[in-house]
Amino acid sequence: MLREGITAAEFGRLADMAFVRAARDKLKTEGIDASYSRIAAITGIHRHAVSTILNELNSQDGSESVSKRHQRHRLDRVLSGWFENPLYTDTAGNPIDIPLDGPAPSFAELVRSNSGDIYYGIVLDELQRVGAIEVTDSGTLKAVSRRFVAGGADEDALSHADEVAGDVLRTLIHNLFADRDSRLFEDEATTTLLTPEALPKLRKWINSRATAMLDDLQGWLAANEVTDTKDEKPSSVRAGLRIVMVRDDKPDRSG
Repeated sequence: MLREGITAAEFGRLADMAFVRAARDKLKTEGIDASYSRIAAITGIHRHAVSTILNELNSQDGSESVSKRHQRHRLDRVLSGWFENPLYTDTAGNPIDIPLDGPAPSFAELVRSNSGDIYYGIVLDELQRVGAIEVTDSGTLKAVSRRFVAGGADEDALSHADEVAGDVLRTLIHNLFADRDSRLFEDEATTTLLTPEALPKLRKWINSRATAMLDDLQGWLAANEVTDTKDEKPSSVRAGLRIVMVRDDKPDRSG
């Protein structure tokens, strides 16, 4: 928080918003009126502050985070197509450099076949912004990363960090109270004795193996998704797998 310039007061404001949102959703799930007074009572936040926060939450577009997640999903598909489609890879299976437009193999056709109706210029800007593709000296496009990963400390990257942390915490909390047969997968393979010189090799190993696994899973998920999008409230859930590399430079610290 300090590194990103977030003060204690700003963090407190974010915590208040999270508590109010959680209380509102909990009450609605239980069929109870989510009044300002009731939310204030169960969160300990002043009623006037609850009123202000709810007004802000109600004015926001609730589908924004879902829309951004869907966009990242489509960007991942574009990158996967570049790395997997024989038309876009060389004899060794590596992605080839491609022109921006024109017949396949081109970036415009890659986007059209893997991302539907989204304009390829938008995809180009986003993938360049996160460093997934580069423009070569000859003007062609080069794939640098197989998956879309937001970085830095801009709004989208912070939102992504929030989403990842939320997924991890929800799984851990679910497993605290679920019976054995209902628990979600959560496991690890770590050591406190890895040499710093081995980190680049570990990163390369994880990037290769984990990406291949996620690509296989992405295909399975796509085959089992809801296809009737005309239904305003399709019977569906959000589910899948996250793989996060762990690095702790002070494994012996306490607290």
